[in-house]
Amino acid sequence: MRELREVHRSALGAGALSDEWAANRLPAHTERADFVFLAAREGDEIVGFGYGYTGGAGQWWTEHVARSLTAAQREEWIEPPHFEIVELHVRPSRQRRGVGSALLAQLLTRQPHDRALLSTQAGSRKARSFYAKNGWSELASVDFGPGYPPYLVLGKHI
Repeated sequence: MRELREVHRSALGAGALSDEWAANRLPAHTERADFVFLAAREGDEIVGFGYGYTGGAGQWWTEHVARSLTAAQREEWIEPPHFEIVELHVRPSRQRRGVGSALLAQLLTRQPHDRALLSTQAGSRKARSFYAKNGWSELASVDFGPGYPPYLVLGKHI
């Protein structure tokens, strides 16, 4: 778990909630339907990881996203079963080497749905470019509430 916290912190910087994430969020997420977790290693070192699960009504993220989408978008993206990419992080020193793209592709092949969603910070040009390169479409801005920067929700048909 220590290595995962380090990757999480190095990828997100000072704003990362790595200790809270490792102690509370990740363990709770492992109980969600169709949970998939992957780690990328170089030798003995974890250089990146990603995970996701089937999203559904009543889940914090899904509810915030649903409020941000149009009725037609909700019908297309939220109402059918969908996979949510919850976290995808690569150590900065290993970025731009295909690690993130490989993790993302493998997550999508190991889940059961024909559509996937994720969110990323609206101000991160690097993340937006990465997801566009990997075939994701920006659907809407999403407001996660006080203390959160502006985010975008992205979707991909698989």
